[in-house]
Amino acid sequence: MKTTIQEPARDIPVLGEYDVVVCGGGPAGCAAAIASARLGAKTLIIEKDGYLGGATVSQLVCVVLSTNGVDFQGIWHEYARGLKKRGGISEKLDGIGSGQIRGIVDPEVVKYVWDDLLTEAGADILHHAYCSGAIVENNTIIGITVETKAGTGFISAKQVIDATGDAIVCNYARVPWDQGDGKNPWAMACTKVLRIGNAIKPENFNTPEFAQQIEDGFQAAMKSGKYTTPVITTGRVKGYAQWWMWQMPSYRNELLLVTSRVLKVNPLDPFDFTRAEREGREQAWQVADYYKNYVPGCENSYLVDTSSHIGLRSSRRIHGLATATEKDAVEFNKYSDGVARSSWDIDIWPADSYTAPAVDRESESYKIRHERFKTGDYFDIRYGSLIPINVDNLLVAGRCISAEHIAESSLRIQQTCMATGQAAGTAAALSINADVSPKLLDAKLLIKQLEIDRDVEPAFEELTVRK
Repeated sequence: MKTTIQEPARDIPVLGEYDVVVCGGGPAGCAAAIASARLGAKTLIIEKDGYLGGATVSQLVCVVLSTNGVDFQGIWHEYARGLKKRGGISEKLDGIGSGQIRGIVDPEVVKYVWDDLLTEAGADILHHAYCSGAIVENNTIIGITVETKAGTGFISAKQVIDATGDAIVCNYARVPWDQGDGKNPWAMACTKVLRIGNAIKPENFNTPEFAQQIEDGFQAAMKSGKYTTPVITTGRVKGYAQWWMWQMPSYRNELLLVTSRVLKVNPLDPFDFTRAEREGREQAWQVADYYKNYVPGCENSYLVDTSSHIGLRSSRRIHGLATATEKDAVEFNKYSDGVARSSWDIDIWPADSYTAPAVDRESESYKIRHERFKTGDYFDIRYGSLIPINVDNLLVAGRCISAEHIAESSLRIQQTCMATGQAAGTAAALSINADVSPKLLDAKLLIKQLEIDRDVEPAFEELTVRK
């Protein structure tokens, strides 16, 4: 069997010419497009799905997580205020001051809020378009190719921002990258998130009596022999059932469940990734059935939906002019060229275990870091982490920036992705205005502009002292 084929030369129609082209319409990409458009750059954001929101919507990553709120910067507050206006976010964030801030958003409302913000900023949007190539001349991308229902098209750009999560543009531009945990192609487990409807929280929730009901239900389920997925048979489901994981905004009697854990998935192998989608969907079906039959308050529940895309926590991590390191994450290092803050746990969902914790909250190192987080500590992401080593007009935002595995497990959180996106979009526009490549842009000018643009009213009053 042939391992490669040659494609015949062809003429590709030009779909548009832009100052800044952002690939990927998730939290990082949306923030990048808003930032560049507001600074006067003619901006296009390209998204493979028919809506904006990325993982928040397509993977149902609807949780708001922070340790201290200092990682909520700039555009995140505008996004959260938009959600509040439309009733799509928790009325308050729980746990402020405790070192564990939690909330939840309505994924359907997220689509509308990003539409509002991008429209107001003046950015153009292209849906149902998938980046399929980068045309590079003399270490500069002159544009990208996209696949649409009309066929292949070309879009020229002065600056390109890769916010795909998978560093797809970077890969086409031959930027070096890493993946996995250093030994395996998988860095973390994948999760097929699900929602169940008509779930009514019991009055005795969070009591020893309720815990016993969960245990009795699990034993009955095991005796029935009905369930085959390890996320149930290993007992993993019990922890989520007892915790009553992530209740959606109060007007919806729905539970969001991240019980699924699909192991040893190579996200860059299309057949293995397909296996993950199917295995995760079967896990979700069995979990929904388990809740209906064995979890108090869910007797009349039903499966609402599963995430359109399985939740992927890590794939490519590019090689940049700087790298967010394990040492940065552990020691809370700060830098003069820091453009975003990471303030979340080292959160690695094991790719080889259904039951091992994602965060070892019993370890001494965790307890030390947690106490520092409670005081408002964080580590900086340097500007150079957004700049690939070998392409002059390409920036990267989101979880695929230049980072070591341990650091990426912290900075992959959505608000930090938005912060790197805002930094990348700002840098792209400033580079065009100064007629220099992002590599040569003075980081001090970028940081000064970010300080101006991020001086916004916090979305939640209790975060005022932490902005």
